[in-house]
Amino acid sequence: MSERSVLVTGGTGGLGQAVVAAFLDAGDRVWVPWIAAAEAERMRERFAAALAAGRLTLVEADVAEEKAAAELVAQAAGLSVVVNGVGGFQAGPHDETPLEVWDRMYRMNVRTTAAVSRAALPALRARGGGAIVNVAAAAALDPPAGLGAYVASKAAVVAFTRSLAREAPAEVRVNAVLPTTIDTPANRAAMPDADFSTWTRPEQIAAVILWLASDAASAVRGALVPV
Repeated sequence: MSERSVLVTGGTGGLGQAVVAAFLDAGDRVWVPWIAAAEAERMRERFAAALAAGRLTLVEADVAEEKAAAELVAQAAGLSVVVNGVGGFQAGPHDETPLEVWDRMYRMNVRTTAAVSRAALPALRARGGGAIVNVAAAAALDPPAGLGAYVASKAAVVAFTRSLAREAPAEVRVNAVLPTTIDTPANRAAMPDADFSTWTRPEQIAAVILWLASDAASAVRGALVPV
């Protein structure tokens, strides 16, 4: 694939870093927003060569905010791919889950996706087309107990993906991946007794996202791909 301009939100996380690496390996230029300084520093350490070569750009931005999302998109000149990977997770019985958790899950999982997609659509149209890939969750379609706020927010991402895929112009493809539990250090720490062999590696999910953003997937729209 020829060099493209790619925006990866959530690119500082366990899955996000694998997605960033996949696009960099494909020869693309990548923009990644960050909020916590520690996250940005980890990115600088891991991707020092790409940063030095100008192929990776880190931007301080809270993409749940409309202005920040728009400014970020404006920086990514020639934008052709958007990966909406910002996400949050919190579990707990519904009667013990404060409504503030619902607000937090909505803001992290839904509002960020909506804000960045809204800002990116005009840029993708102006370029003549592109791809938006959202990160939902397998649990959105088969919700387990104790994850009400999380699965509801990810189900909203699923519905938004299907709706935007039908609304977007033909040259802008919108799809989503639905991962099962992702094998990240944070998840291992949170669930130390789980069978890690059944979890999905970030690199496996990144490979599917890379494919959905490629010309090979040019006929795929509104897909919800389980990984």
